[in-house]
Amino acid sequence: MALLSLDAHVHSDPRRTPDELRESGAVLAMTLSLAEAAQAAGRTDPYVAWGVGCHPRKLAAQDAFDADRFAELAQHTAVVGEVGLDTGSRVPLEQQLRIFRAVLDWVAQSPRPVSIHSYRANGLMLEELRRRPVAIPILHWWTGSAAETREAVALGCYFSVHSAVARYSIFHTAVPPERILLESDHGWSDPPAAIPCRIEWVEYLLERSLRRSREEVRALAWQNLARIVRETGTQPLLPAGLAALVVENRHPVVKQ
Repeated sequence: MALLSLDAHVHSDPRRTPDELRESGAVLAMTLSLAEAAQAAGRTDPYVAWGVGCHPRKLAAQDAFDADRFAELAQHTAVVGEVGLDTGSRVPLEQQLRIFRAVLDWVAQSPRPVSIHSYRANGLMLEELRRRPVAIPILHWWTGSAAETREAVALGCYFSVHSAVARYSIFHTAVPPERILLESDHGWSDPPAAIPCRIEWVEYLLERSLRRSREEVRALAWQNLARIVRETGTQPLLPAGLAALVVENRHPVVKQ
């Protein structure tokens, strides 16, 4: 495939060397805390866009969240994540809601694609998006029902599809192809060189359900990212290599 693999949701240690990250393909790298986001803030990896996040399962990250510090970091990044809600977390739900609402309030005023975690909290998360609509919510590892999925689509959500959920029928019955991205949810300490292989597996799994070749699935993901970047005006915030690929892949995918 001529195009680099595109992963819309990975985790990576911001202390990785540039050579290690050069093997990861093009990625949107989510951070778990503001401290981790601050570590990544000075990086200039050409194909890695580092996000600003506060994971709902990380008690220390949630306790340390500061809305002003979040805004300061997010002002200079092209993506927000990972953020969201998780009713299986030991973090009190009231605290999670306060932080998630602060993030949505900021993103509503300063549009960014925002990668959202909603484990065991799909309905509650959708309720928050109804309360505070944002331009580009991206639902990470989505496991909602058909009804919840239809509502998410109506709210403008995109879906970053993991291999564990790629076979779900909702991705070819309820989600328009133009709302699909691909993800590995690659582990923080796992080798970045494995990311393209994991994305290839997602592409393979979606090949039949979307009735597109793997090449077309990859091109579709790039086209959808290009639309997201255009709608949020975040191209100037992307690293140079990734921004150039987004510009190159703005044209519609042609099915064979």
